[in-house]
Amino acid sequence: MKFNEIWINEYLALVNDDNPIHNEIVPGQLVSQMMLMAMSLEANQCQINYVKPILINENIKFIEEHEQEIIAINDDGEIKIKISLSTKK
Repeated sequence: MKFNEIWINEYLALVNDDNPIHNEIVPGQLVSQMMLMAMSLEANQCQINYVKPILINENIKFIEEHEQEIIAINDDGEIKIKISLSTKK
C-alpha cells in the first residue's frame, strides 16, 4: 500500500491538519486507522508505537504478527508502526 500526496491532502483537509511535516511524512493516525480497517480488527483499546516515519509514496505492508499485534513495514523490512490490541469480547 502506498499513501500518495492526493490521498494525504484529502485526509489533512478532512481533519484540518496544516502541520508542514506532512508535506513529506504520512500522518501516523491515518496509517493506524488504515491498519485496523485493512485487518478488519476491532479493539477496546490499542497502543500505537510510531517507530519510524512513513514517507509519502513509500510502499508499506500491514502484517498481523499475532492475534494481538499488527505492524506496518516497508520493503526493506523496517517496522514503521506497531499496534498492540486489547480485543473486544
